[in-house]
Amino acid sequence: MEVRVLRHNFLPSLYRQTTEKLPLTRLRREIDLTMKKVLQTEIPVSREARELFDQCMAHLLPLMKTNQYNLDCSEPPLYAGDVTPWTPYKKESPCYLIQMKVGKLHGLYVEPGYVVFPLSVKTDKKVVKVYKLDLRSDDNHHLSPRKMYKAVYLVFEAAIAKLKKALSKSRSTLTTASTTATDRTRIVITDKPPIVPNVRLKVRGEDLCLVMSLPGGHEVEIIPTITTSPEGPFIVAKPYEHDQNPSSDMLWRLNYSPNEEHILTAVTNGDREQRINAAKILTFMCQKEWKLNHVTAYQVKNILMHEINFQIDHTPRWQRLTPEECMHMILLKMLEFTRERFLPHFFEEDLNLWEHLTEKQYRFMRSELEQLTRDDDEMLKVITRIRVDKIDY
Repeated sequence: MEVRVLRHNFLPSLYRQTTEKLPLTRLRREIDLTMKKVLQTEIPVSREARELFDQCMAHLLPLMKTNQYNLDCSEPPLYAGDVTPWTPYKKESPCYLIQMKVGKLHGLYVEPGYVVFPLSVKTDKKVVKVYKLDLRSDDNHHLSPRKMYKAVYLVFEAAIAKLKKALSKSRSTLTTASTTATDRTRIVITDKPPIVPNVRLKVRGEDLCLVMSLPGGHEVEIIPTITTSPEGPFIVAKPYEHDQNPSSDMLWRLNYSPNEEHILTAVTNGDREQRINAAKILTFMCQKEWKLNHVTAYQVKNILMHEINFQIDHTPRWQRLTPEECMHMILLKMLEFTRERFLPHFFEEDLNLWEHLTEKQYRFMRSELEQLTRDDDEMLKVITRIRVDKIDY
């Protein structure tokens, strides 16, 4: 008699897990309580500010293509993500990359993470499209990121002036227009009303901030960006959080924020936010533990992306793991980079995000991580400690 072996078809892990009850350990209970604490204390990026910005730019973008400065900023802005490589203007204020068309400029890769744009000695309209603005660096041979802030500010001011003029003209037209049924129908069927923002250029230390104020007290940070291709990289004028030369008048920085958001959104949709929550707890731990307090949220974000290996891990293993196992695996990855004294940027592997750390900081961080990854009791103690607020006597 022939015996046929029937392969059992498992349900997708995402749905199967909804019927499984994960083992409730003391460590997992503490992780769940700490996650609630993290969500209570974190300052999320304002979703309302993002919606207002989209509504505002829907009317401004068409007016930003042509202006007296010949700087075309009509490409849709790109959201820079909730966790950025620079210090945001405000934690709740979203950051957007304003894409610019500046003619046939060729960037020169000078060191990991940094680019310069050489300019010809003479002003050539074919080479530098923005010939009506002084955008040269102090040495007169490179495109200046700091002066580009002022240029984008002027373009926004010109577009806002056009918008105000158009609104004023439409109001006067509506006042004198006939009140026929056709006119009334045309007025009712419209999109959301335009928002007239206020744009300000601020100086904060050695950093420039271009801030758009929106109704309700919301603010959005705008960052001048040169786009080499729709897939990136994006070259921004804003310095990194630990920048080698934040006051440089010629260095531009490579940025992959839209790519990072795409990766994190994809993996979050597949694992019910287990990895993101583990990274949030690790970030919270780094803020509370003095041996780890020099590790930033963006560095934790890169550690997470290195660990998920998203190209071959669309399903699967993270959904079958418990929250404590997720924490353990991210900590192991962090320990690996600590031993190497090198945290590579996920997209720029030659860029060391820990280059500014001292030998003493590496030593303290390594000892802390070795204890956390070796002993669950130690992790339990630390997780509990960071959750409980200190009492000042």
